[in-house]
Amino acid sequence: MRRRSLPLQLKKSQLGVTLVELVVVILLLGILATGLTSYLRIGATMVVDATAVQQTLQQSRFALERVVRELRGAVPNSVRVLNSADNSISCVEFTPLVQSGVYRDLPLYPDRRNWIGITTFNSGWTVQTGQRLSVYPTNSDHIYDLAWARTGVVAANQAAMDDGDGNANTRRIRLDDISGQLMTYITESPQKRFYLLNSPVSFCLVGQQLRRYSGYGFSVAQPLPPTPPGSLGDVIATGLTNQSDEPAFLLNAAVLNRNAVLHLFWRFSPARDVGQDLFFNHEVHIPNVP
Repeated sequence: MRRRSLPLQLKKSQLGVTLVELVVVILLLGILATGLTSYLRIGATMVVDATAVQQTLQQSRFALERVVRELRGAVPNSVRVLNSADNSISCVEFTPLVQSGVYRDLPLYPDRRNWIGITTFNSGWTVQTGQRLSVYPTNSDHIYDLAWARTGVVAANQAAMDDGDGNANTRRIRLDDISGQLMTYITESPQKRFYLLNSPVSFCLVGQQLRRYSGYGFSVAQPLPPTPPGSLGDVIATGLTNQSDEPAFLLNAAVLNRNAVLHLFWRFSPARDVGQDLFFNHEVHIPNVP
């Protein structure tokens, strides 16, 4: 009995694929997988880089806003800047304004006494030990150096005293002796204006960090950087990479037709190397009417 032969098409379908075909398929799948992986990796890298840039941008904007806002509240002509030789440390120092007003009785040279008469519409405010009372400061030396006789030191924590003249808006503030003598001011303010100010504040670029220093007291020579007791300052921003020819702070002093201008130049490098830096070149106009 003769065996019936299978159809030709059925024979071919049972033969499977050749080794060459299998290798080609594997190679094609490998190429496709490699391309897909590279595409996904590039996309993920772009997302991570964009996130790093955004974080750096947000941090730098916060630091800039913080510095500008505090400088807006500085006592006129109290801002000063000092940079190290290689600009690795760059500091701006100023004294925050606590209260301002009009004086009515000033111990003007050669008159000496331990109080100043002021006019205020707020009888509840107090003054603290260590605060200074400045009259007509036209440069930063008049704020930090008492020898210029334009700034006195508050004697102790006190409420502005009633001077007993029957007017609740007129008060007295007691002042410390200067070099063993009663206080005297060398000149008057054209507008009879006084400024009550707190201890200095500094913003410094130290290495790659922007730090804020406070609570370290007054010094005739500007510290670089300050050394508050038990503190290294508060970190405001990181990742600053200013070069040796890029001071973080520069000050153009006030002149007759222009306020003082503080120039801020900050170079930020994101935490990831994205091949670009962020630059901030900002001017802060500081009122200087004393």
